[in-house]
Amino acid sequence: MGKRPTPKKRKAKSAGRTQHSVYLNEEIVRLRNLQNSPYGGPVRKKDKADKALEKITRVKA
Repeated sequence: MGKRPTPKKRKAKSAGRTQHSVYLNEEIVRLRNLQNSPYGGPVRKKDKADKALEKITRVKA
């Protein structure tokens, strides 16, 4: 019979919030860098009709 595994400590709720806020900060930096890139062109605005067309995968006959 093997040994029982050592019980693991629970992750604090605040640790999850901290992890998420770090992720958000990195995402903001990434998006700001993309925005200020000289290689990025202006974004074409999509309206609801364009989005609806993208979602259509099959045309009923």
